[in-house]
Amino acid sequence: MERKPVCVYRLSFDMFRLQPNLPEAADPAPPWATRELSVDDPGQAFRLVREIEHVYREGAANGFFKMQSLFYELLHRIVDAKTGEAKQAARIEEVLAYIRAHYSEELSRDKLASLTGVHPDHFSRWFRKMTGRSYVDFVAETRMSKARERLLGSGDSLHEIARKVGYKDEFYFSRKFKQLVGTAPTLYRRKPKTVFSLACNYTAGLLAVGHVPSVGSLTPWLSRRYQAELGQGRLKPIFWDDCHPSGLREEPRPDVILCHDKQYDEEQLELLRELAPTLSIPFGSMSWQEQFMLVAELVGEADRARIRLDRYDAALEIARERVVRKFDLSETVLILEIWTDELAIFGDTYGRAGHIVYRAFGFSPPELVRRQVIPGAGYTYIEEERLIEYDADIVFLIVHNDPTSRKTACRLKRGEAWKALTAVKRGRVYDFDGGLFYGYDPASTEMQLQRIMKAISD
Repeated sequence: MERKPVCVYRLSFDMFRLQPNLPEAADPAPPWATRELSVDDPGQAFRLVREIEHVYREGAANGFFKMQSLFYELLHRIVDAKTGEAKQAARIEEVLAYIRAHYSEELSRDKLASLTGVHPDHFSRWFRKMTGRSYVDFVAETRMSKARERLLGSGDSLHEIARKVGYKDEFYFSRKFKQLVGTAPTLYRRKPKTVFSLACNYTAGLLAVGHVPSVGSLTPWLSRRYQAELGQGRLKPIFWDDCHPSGLREEPRPDVILCHDKQYDEEQLELLRELAPTLSIPFGSMSWQEQFMLVAELVGEADRARIRLDRYDAALEIARERVVRKFDLSETVLILEIWTDELAIFGDTYGRAGHIVYRAFGFSPPELVRRQVIPGAGYTYIEEERLIEYDADIVFLIVHNDPTSRKTACRLKRGEAWKALTAVKRGRVYDFDGGLFYGYDPASTEMQLQRIMKAISD
């Protein structure tokens, strides 16, 4: 075999801003000029570089301008190709986003092609080139992903699910589902599930019925509460609800991913759905009992969940009778949390025992909480001097167990704003642990109820 030397050309360049009046913070160069550029057409690039080299070696007086001309032509070809790629990528993302948003509608090739302004035949070839699959396959996969989420997260019939994901014929839907998923929809609904629980409330709910998820978000309090179960090593813990989807790619894929609807934006949810069907459970509009039953039904443990809820209801009834004997329920209760150096007011969701105090016991919140916090975000951060605006007959003070939180609590209790509160003047402030009162799940709620009853009894 004839051996030939390898010739490698490397061109580097700097870009300078010629307009002196641009602000200093302005980007001095477009993004493509700050990294190494790859070549899409090596033949043409090689020809231009060879010409640049030839002109350089000739050393002609006007060679500099010729080299500049060839160099700009080379850059034009490379950058133009990169810009075209970016436009193509943006167009395909628009089509994919449209399919994801309108999967329940009729999605013909002509309709999708009209979005890009190309002939349907060209659209089919272009879609396959950009995504590696046909548009028909992508539509079907999107619909089946949504169908799996509905099968797992709702009690809808097969007929209803078929209609909601874009199929008029229930039997065709079932055949398509089995073809793509590998099992019939009814069997898929009943089979045991492996779960990634990315919200600590749902991890606690699963553990409460004896199901250990593959990956689970936990608080430090929950990790102590379920220390025995975690000691078996079957759960990979994530502390707090801060797991980015990219951090799950190395894990074995689960059957379903659980999160709540305040955790991830739509782009992040799509990344999760690439791994497995994802249930984004509505946190604010569902009670903790409803959320608990949903995750328990998902893993086939609804009966155990009902027994646990019945036991809680019995304990709650006894507790409510004691509260009614001791307190006037028309009195107002303020739930104030201290976490690091922040003060937060809570309503009847997001844990902090608001669901017990306001919903189960029937205490009244302060007027601002009733008008603004509960119908709004469910909580609000305030400055210390604004405490008097939330004045109440009783205060539940929830302090997290870290040095900064404890220091903030001590400073607060020395301040005039704190001393001006009605509850402080009357000696009706109850202190609770922030780690325990953070939760909005069966284990946390049961223990919160016990601690509240012990505090008011003492």
